[in-house]
Amino acid sequence: MVPDVFTYNAAMSACEKCEQWQQALGLLAEMRSANVLPNVITYNAAISACEKCEQWLPALGLLADKRSVNLAPDVISHNAAISACEKREQTGGTRSPGRDSKRWCATK
Repeated sequence: MVPDVFTYNAAMSACEKCEQWQQALGLLAEMRSANVLPNVITYNAAISACEKCEQWLPALGLLADKRSVNLAPDVISHNAAISACEKREQTGGTRSPGRDSKRWCATK
């Protein structure tokens, strides 16, 4: 089975829930290498994964990248990027994923 955009989107959504933002970005790069075109949902999932882990800089980079491939950011894109910046401001960017989130992902 060859992964398509829906497969990648589902995997990136799982990365968000498991606080694996780097894995989500890796999947986005893998998509490009496999000539699978990302869509709005793909970028939203990747931005949301960054937001979940307070990775504001990659979130903003993805927002810009989304524009560069002629995909218009939507409300979800903007809200996730803003939230990443807001979380970074509130915690000073020192938050690390907790054991509970990793345990939850390992059991699902």
